[in-house]
Amino acid sequence: MTACTYKQLQHEASVSMQFWDNPSVDGFHSLLMTPKPMIRTSDHVFQLCELVKLQSSCKKLNLLSELMDHSGNYVHAALPFILSLLQQGLGQRVHLLTHSLSPDPEWSVESEAPKHKAQPPLAFGLLLRQELAASVLERGPPADSPKAAEFRQLWGSRSELRRFQDSAITEAVLWDGESMCQKRLVPKQIVTHLLRLHADIPESCVRYVGAMVDDVIKTGSEVPSTGEEVSLLVVQAYDDLSRKLWKLEGLPLSITAVQGAHPALRYTQVFPPQPLKMDYSFFDKEKTSRSLVPKEGKPCPTYITPITMICHMEGSGKWPHDRLAIRHIRAAFHINLGELLKKQHNYTCRPCPTHLDVWKVSLFLLRWASCVSFICSPPLTGGTTH
Repeated sequence: MTACTYKQLQHEASVSMQFWDNPSVDGFHSLLMTPKPMIRTSDHVFQLCELVKLQSSCKKLNLLSELMDHSGNYVHAALPFILSLLQQGLGQRVHLLTHSLSPDPEWSVESEAPKHKAQPPLAFGLLLRQELAASVLERGPPADSPKAAEFRQLWGSRSELRRFQDSAITEAVLWDGESMCQKRLVPKQIVTHLLRLHADIPESCVRYVGAMVDDVIKTGSEVPSTGEEVSLLVVQAYDDLSRKLWKLEGLPLSITAVQGAHPALRYTQVFPPQPLKMDYSFFDKEKTSRSLVPKEGKPCPTYITPITMICHMEGSGKWPHDRLAIRHIRAAFHINLGELLKKQHNYTCRPCPTHLDVWKVSLFLLRWASCVSFICSPPLTGGTTH
C-alpha cells in the first residue's frame, strides 16, 4: 500500500461517515450500490502509457534495490517515487492524489510470463482544491534560504528569482495561463514537467483529461477563453456607469436604485457580449442625430448586444394618470439623462421613447465599447398601471 492509497482510504472513510450521518441521503445505495470509477471521483485524470519508459525512469532515479525487491517489475518499483514526486510538485493544489494499479496477471505454467510493458496504462486521479489549483505562480523559499537549492532541483529550469511587491526576493515558478480556461490546466503543466524532468517520461506518454467542458464553450483563436474575463469586463463597465448615474447632477428626480437585468451581470450567460473594436472608417456621422451610418458599399456593422439595466426614480405626486402623457414624460427624461451623461462624462447617448442607449467606452481596454441599454421606470402614483 502506497502513502496515496492510505490517504485515499482515509478520505473514503470520512466521506462514508458523512453519508451515514446524513438522514436525507440513502447511504446504503450511495455507498454500496453506486459504482465510483476514477473519472467520477476525480476532477482531473491522466494515464501513463508506454510503460516501458519506466525502465529509464528507474535508471535515472537509481532504483536498483527497488527493482530487485519487485523481481524486476519496473512499474511497481517506480510507482511510489512517481507518486511522491507528483505529490511534492502539486502540493496544496490537490486535496487527494489517487492511482489505480492493474492486478497481477495470471498465465499458464506452460507459457512464458507476460511482459511488464503489456500491462494496461497507469491511471491517476486528482481531487483539486479549486481555490488554489488554478494559480499560475508557485512561490518558493527566499533566495538565501537552505531550501532554495531543493526548490531549484525540483523545478529545474522553470525556477527563477523574482522580486515581489512586499520587497521579498524568492525562488518562483510561473506557469503559462492568460485566461481562466488555460489556468485550469496548470496541474497538467506541473505533471508533464515533473515527469519529463525527473523520470524521463515525455509528454506524449501522458494522456491528460481535465476541464473537458471548456472545449465545448471555448472561443477565441489567439487567447482561448470561456467567457470569465469578458463577464468581468461587463460587470466592471456596469459598476462604473452605475456609480456615475448615482452622482449625476441636474436630474429632475433623484435615482433610488440601479439594477442589472442582463444574464452576463449575474455570471450566468455562457457567451457574454464580446468587446468590439469599431472601425470608424466604415461609417459616416449623421449630423442631426449624431448616429453612425454605414457607408455605401461597406459591410454591415456587427451587432452589439445591449446590456440591460433598470434605473428606478423617486416617486412624485405630479405624474399624470394618462398613459400617453406618462410615455412622453419618460421620453423627455431619457433625453435629459442622455444630455447630462454627455455633458458630465462625454458619453454618446441615443434616447428613445422606451429606453436610452449609452455607448460605454471603457478606459481599461482600447476602444472597447458596449451598448448599455437601460429603462427608466418611475413609480406611479394613483391606481394607474403602466
